This record gives sequence, structure tokens and C-alpha cells, in this order.
Amino acid sequence: MLAAEEFVDLTHWSPAEDEPAGENEKTWFLAPDGSRWIFKRNRPQRSPNEHASELVASKVARLLGVPAAEIRLATIAGEIGCISRDVKSNPRHQLDSGSLFIAEYAQDFDPRAKDSAGHSLENIANVFTRVAPPIGYNEPDLSSAGWFAGYLIFDALIGNQDRHSENWSLELDLAGAFHLAPSYDHATSLGIVQRNPDKVNKLLRSPEALQTFVQRARGTRFEAKAKTTLVQVGAEFCRIAAPPAAVHWGNRVAALDLNEVADIVASSGMSAPNDKFAIEIVRRNKERLVTCLLS
Repeated sequence: MLAAEEFVDLTHWSPAEDEPAGENEKTWFLAPDGSRWIFKRNRPQRSPNEHASELVASKVARLLGVPAAEIRLATIAGEIGCISRDVKSNPRHQLDSGSLFIAEYAQDFDPRAKDSAGHSLENIANVFTRVAPPIGYNEPDLSSAGWFAGYLIFDALIGNQDRHSENWSLELDLAGAFHLAPSYDHATSLGIVQRNPDKVNKLLRSPEALQTFVQRARGTRFEAKAKTTLVQVGAEFCRIAAPPAAVHWGNRVAALDLNEVADIVASSGMSAPNDKFAIEIVRRNKERLVTCLLS
């Protein structure tokens, strides 16, 4: 069993600047070692498990081999949240959201459009024809599109329905080359949208109802995929842009140790019964992904 995750007290960290992107208030801080971290406050109208969900997702991504932001729990002036380390491999590099590149393929693209028009799997695949893999990650059988397929399969594993065009980015290096940046912003995953503990317990007591809940996660952030499951979205992107990625990520998901996942959840401080709920979501999605990708 992993030790409980400790909260970082940001009182003596130096504020850098506020982050204008996103729906909730975020602030950049400089750590004592000079590294940059963004503080994401738990939103009062959302789940009290947002910080824990972000932490768990980050650690599960690393178990899976998916590049992801480093997360730590944090607090300042009584506010609880988490800090996410700057995903750029070099502070001198530039980070640009996917929406900037989708706009080259979708006329009058609006990243906030409710129907996600333009943010299609085909347009995303076109973006990755001129993008390198994440810096520091090398798998012979994975192209940049294959790495992004891993992000979508990871989303399906944790039930993350928030992969909109500003929730993935490209990193521009000093030589002018674009690379896929590590995955980030996984707070609304692992079933935390279900905040009522009585309803969570009810779902846990009914295998059928729980399976229905798990399968309800859809690709609403992608054009024409509002009725498509996240598992199917990941598999379809592999077919369109990176066929070898299906076997690669299928094998990684199959090898995922659920006992390690349970230890990560237990150390995050996620409130009961959401901890059991989160583990069950990962377990059931693992089975669905292995069947879809490797059968």
C-alpha cells in the first residue's frame, strides 16, 4: 500500500501569472527549484474529488506508458486543489493547443462549439502527419498519431470525456519542430461527475447499472461522436491514423496491474465510496478495451 499523498503548501512558492485558458481559475507558481507548476483549485460547484482524480489519472497514465503531466496535491490559503507541472520539456519551448492546428483544416472553426464541429478524428489525423512524437519518448512502432491514440485509449480507460481541442497541445522546440505534448487536464474522470454518495453506492451494488454507467462515456468532444463510446473512439482513431497502435496500447492495457491502480487510488485521499467507484471504472474499461483492441 502506498503512503497517503501529502499536500504541497504553496504559501512560500512565488506566484508567476494567472492562466487565462480554461473555465476555472488557475495560477502559475514557481517552485523553490525554479520549475513552473499551475495550481488548479477545486471548484465548489463540482466534485470534492477533482484534485484526487487528477492525481490518480496522472499516475495511471504513467503505469500505462502514456506521457502525462506530473501532478501533486496542493493547498494555499485554505484552498484545496492540485498542481500540474509545466508539460513542456524545455521552458524555452512554446506550447500551442490543438485548436490552432485544427483551424487549418476546419473552416470557421470554433473550439467552443457545442457540437465539436471540426474537431474530427480525420482532422486530428491530418495534424499529426507533420508532428513528431513527444520529446523523450521513443517507441519504434508508434508515430505521433500512435501516441495520441494512446491518449484516447487512456481517456477510455479512466472515462475522461473532456478531450476537446484545447485539452491537447503541441510543443514547438527551438529548431522549429512540433511534437505532441504530454497529456494533461484529467480532473473530470474516474466517475467523479457522480457526486452523490448514495447514488454511487447504489451503482456499486448493481453490476448491471454500473456497467451501463461505464458504457455511457461518449466522445462528445469530437465531431459526430456524441453517440460513440470512448472505447470506440480510441479504436477508430487507431484504424484511421495509426493501425499498429491498437496492438501496442491493447497490450499495455492488458498488462495494467489493477492492484497498483487500487494503491494509487487509496493514496490519493479520494473520498469513499468514490475510491471503489474509480477502481471499478478502470477495471471494467480495461476489459472493454482489451476485447476491442486485441480481439
